[in-house]
Amino acid sequence: MRLTSISLQQFRSYSEHRMEFGEENVHVLVGPNGVGKTNILEAISLLSLTKSCQKADETDIMTWGTEFYRIKAQALTDGDEEKSLELVSQVSPRKQKACFINDVKVPINQMVGSLPTVIFLPQDLEIFTGAPARRRGFLDQLLCQVSPEYMQVLMQYAKVIKQRNSLLRKIAEGSARRTDLAVWDERTAETGTVVMLRRLELCEMLQCTFGQELATLGENWEDAQIIYERKGEARDFGTAKSEMMDLLSHFQNRDIVLQSTTIGPHRDDWKVIVDGRDISTFASRGQQRTAVLALLFLEVSYLELQRGEKPVILLDDVFSELDDHHQTSLLKSFEEHQVIITTTHIPSEVHGARIWEMKEQELVLSD
Repeated sequence: MRLTSISLQQFRSYSEHRMEFGEENVHVLVGPNGVGKTNILEAISLLSLTKSCQKADETDIMTWGTEFYRIKAQALTDGDEEKSLELVSQVSPRKQKACFINDVKVPINQMVGSLPTVIFLPQDLEIFTGAPARRRGFLDQLLCQVSPEYMQVLMQYAKVIKQRNSLLRKIAEGSARRTDLAVWDERTAETGTVVMLRRLELCEMLQCTFGQELATLGENWEDAQIIYERKGEARDFGTAKSEMMDLLSHFQNRDIVLQSTTIGPHRDDWKVIVDGRDISTFASRGQQRTAVLALLFLEVSYLELQRGEKPVILLDDVFSELDDHHQTSLLKSFEEHQVIITTTHIPSEVHGARIWEMKEQELVLSD
């Protein structure tokens, strides 16, 4: 899929802004830090994921002093069909968000992934050493783009955990009975098992070609594995659900003391293991960057396979973090995709790209 244009209204630093993308595959947004280049990537990502890749609140995304923002884009599918996408978010008179595909209002879970994207942010280089929530988010973001059903279950699971935790607090305070947990344990296991099994399946799919991607980038780890870490061993839904129910029961006393659910996919993690060692503990920063790039390539392949569309690639300040070899590998791998890059200077490795220069909070085509 390719974007042909995007319009922003009251979004971050842009009160009104429109970009028309040409035939070039690569677009480079050039300018000093802090002038709004990343805002363009964030807007495109919002159309794809309906939430900020910067983890920002809706009120922070709106231009200061305003009460709504709008993002609208025109796209062309790989089958040359025109497609329009629109996202509107407001805080007054009440907080709400509306999504439109071809001018028809659609639910949020149907909007997610309708413009498939893969985004790279500088903080993604810390995925192996950062908090488990970031790694879980990596899997969930991929799965939500290819399965509205998964996104629905994930949202249901989050609500169930919130309600179960509320009940745990009441039990700890003596205002609710321990037996009241039974119904919430059932709901936790029902939704949590779906989430866990889908993540496990995704990790195993990524694992299939992970070693090949690493080798292409010059890292010959023969035994590199993506391992999903969870409580339990079952792989079919019925047995895995029973297993989770048993675990919730077993750790019930601990949950009441901590007033928090300590078992379930919201506590799971995944790691890259090489020859029995965690990549976060032995690999150099350069090796970890190579593994992150391999994951980026796998994201693109997975989305293209599952959605039947080439995703739009969004790269934020990637060239300042990569050496010449990895920059070249990155651009070569995505040469058939639409790639939008932000940078403080035009990299020498980029050829035939459309260059946009940031001038006074506006991106304009370079002469």
